[in-house]
Amino acid sequence: MDLRQEEMQRRFTSLDQGAWTTVYEDWRNDDSNGGIYCAFAPISKRERILSSPSWDIHKGDFRPGFSQSGRSGKMVTTYFPSSVENEIEPLVLCREYYGIVPPALEVTEHFRLYHNLYWDELTSQFMQPHDDGTSSAAVKVAGDRIEVRTKLLRQFQAARQLDLIFYIDSVRFSEGCEAPEEIEWETRDLRAGLYSGHPIRGRAFTRYLGVRVVSPPAVEKSGIWPFEEEDTHFPEFIIGTDSDGDEVRYTCNPDALANYFGANPDAPHYLTPVFFRREVLQKYYEKPEIYTVSDGYLGCASLWGVRIDNSANDYVVVFLGDLGRDLPRQDRDYWRSYNVAADGRPSETLIRRAFLGQAADPTAEDLLVRSNYVSFGRAWNERYGWDFFRKPEEADSGLLQRLRLPLNDSQAEFESSIRIMTQLFVDAINEKKVQAQLPDRIENEKGISKLQRWLKLVGYQHAERDIQFLRDLQEVRSKATAHRKSSDYEKALTEPLSS
Repeated sequence: MDLRQEEMQRRFTSLDQGAWTTVYEDWRNDDSNGGIYCAFAPISKRERILSSPSWDIHKGDFRPGFSQSGRSGKMVTTYFPSSVENEIEPLVLCREYYGIVPPALEVTEHFRLYHNLYWDELTSQFMQPHDDGTSSAAVKVAGDRIEVRTKLLRQFQAARQLDLIFYIDSVRFSEGCEAPEEIEWETRDLRAGLYSGHPIRGRAFTRYLGVRVVSPPAVEKSGIWPFEEEDTHFPEFIIGTDSDGDEVRYTCNPDALANYFGANPDAPHYLTPVFFRREVLQKYYEKPEIYTVSDGYLGCASLWGVRIDNSANDYVVVFLGDLGRDLPRQDRDYWRSYNVAADGRPSETLIRRAFLGQAADPTAEDLLVRSNYVSFGRAWNERYGWDFFRKPEEADSGLLQRLRLPLNDSQAEFESSIRIMTQLFVDAINEKKVQAQLPDRIENEKGISKLQRWLKLVGYQHAERDIQFLRDLQEVRSKATAHRKSSDYEKALTEPLSS
């Protein structure tokens, strides 16, 4: 065991040098014990804090409470919202419940609110949401150790213009050797010492005690309004080809594009159509709880949205200026990876809406089916007083939005589309309500068969056609989900679904 604790000294002086900073740690074993802690303090306290390697703060939960003092012969009771003293504020609270429940570690509310963090129970981390709809780990809590993303720690420090104070108290034991000489260090931002005493149970020991101060960055590094990082990432996209067939690229920075008011006359126009492979929408379809892909629009919760042309036959089209104005910077490179040279023209729907100012229905089949699905459900309820399709469970609430033409020719994409169609058109049939319309009940009768009986009873002339479509769809889904595809599966695919 290293009684000089040189490795611990190096660690303490570099706690904040990586992507993550340890702000709390507690350890105890046969050969060592100790802890790391941190706090914030006014710059005016720096000289006093560095006057001694001793800690200015004790681990605790810093609960609100009262204090009493005698004034003019009377006892005065004063309420304090926190037991913090000397203007030194902890980042981590060590909550103690006196054995009723296990103790707990908490990161102060001020820090969590500043960065708008939420707790993820699955990973035991505080997460920070971003304007592109993603989240990243901000605070890791693992046993008796807490790490904070260094950038967030420094941004919080910059906003408050406080010193960040690190504390360490590390004790190590060793048998068969003598403790080194005591020594103290003092620099511009560090005060520490290595101390020893009489051996304990025959073992020599040393105690490394230290305080370190990290000055705050400039307030401009605060990371939130009005000090957000400026968006300067405007990658170039393929907007066409030249006379030699080479790709022509141009920035998506809306301030560098031409418009109808005379700006940048030599540049491409803001409304230059940019083409993308349809797979670009894959990640958005797969997270309907965050993203919405609708007719002519892609949105991310209440964070952002961009107009898209998803009625085009083979591509998704977005205006060049909208890529820079409406997409978050994190998504621009993602879209660029699906960018292709213009092949054809935007859909008639986009041309009529964007350039002629006309109302236009979508032309893409998946968008039409989605629209008709909703219209049918509404019309059915108005006519019969009950829902033909059951309202989806929460886990399936995004199914209709995910209904789409396959984005590529892969087997997985095809099977996903078939599965979603079956869930929407077969599994969602309101079997209970259909049964209520029938004069009798047949044991083990399936939902499609019940529907077929009822449609015949009411004299619907297309009953056989529509029922056969539902049966074909269900059969393809059943064979597609088999682990090994049989010849029946190939046959089902080569025979078109009834229409």
